[in-house]
Amino acid sequence: MTEGMIDIHCHILPGIDDGPSTMEESVGMCRIAAADGIKTIVATPHFNHSLRLVHATGICRLVRELNRHLTDAAIPLTVLPGAEAPVVPELPEYLAKGEVLTINESKRYLLVEFHPQTMPLNWDKFFLSLMEKAVVPVIAHPERNEWFSRNIAALYDAVKSGVLVQITAMSITGQFGEEVRAFSSRLLEHNLVHTIATDAHSASHRPPILSAAVKAASEIIGRERARELVGKIPHAITEGAPLSIPEPVKAQMETAAEKKWARRLFH
Repeated sequence: MTEGMIDIHCHILPGIDDGPSTMEESVGMCRIAAADGIKTIVATPHFNHSLRLVHATGICRLVRELNRHLTDAAIPLTVLPGAEAPVVPELPEYLAKGEVLTINESKRYLLVEFHPQTMPLNWDKFFLSLMEKAVVPVIAHPERNEWFSRNIAALYDAVKSGVLVQITAMSITGQFGEEVRAFSSRLLEHNLVHTIATDAHSASHRPPILSAAVKAASEIIGRERARELVGKIPHAITEGAPLSIPEPVKAQMETAAEKKWARRLFH
């Protein structure tokens, strides 16, 4: 077990998205997380503009309620508010209105999710426009995105521009398959990962466990660097603090698509 870990991507709130259905299930997930050494979880339900429950007010209300249950159950874990936001043109408007939450309401770091098979046009320029407004995108689980798996150069350029990357614990340990595990290793090797998170959805199918991934990552990048991905860096993210991160290493491009990408944006 690795003590004091911080999980910035977890579907821990009850009855709000495809995570747990009841508060009892949420508390059970928190009990598993605490036993694994996790001390802080950022609740990141899928933001949906048409559902008021997953707007900032509804999320914060459920976070307060869950924390009360954790106190009553003497579970040594704190839940912070956040959201997993889709990359859509209206996102700046939702941010301006305070409808979508940055991580821990920091106003600085925003967890964003792409469709697993397709990418919106000019997403890179869109991210640059967010950063001009002092909002730093944190890309959720790109190792499970087919487009990024064919275009690692795009992820390298995004990181060079200041974008952060979160990969999923179960990706590193192989539960999403060998291809995802191998790509996760490649991202770690090239300093294209800034935090490991559980992206947990339940106590059984996708549980909130980080320690196994830290062990696996330690074999790739060393224990100190692996610990930073669940400690120092996510702590700064939850605090809305500036980050000093290792320089990304440009991976050898392996596909024609990657070579084409390298000639275009972020330059």
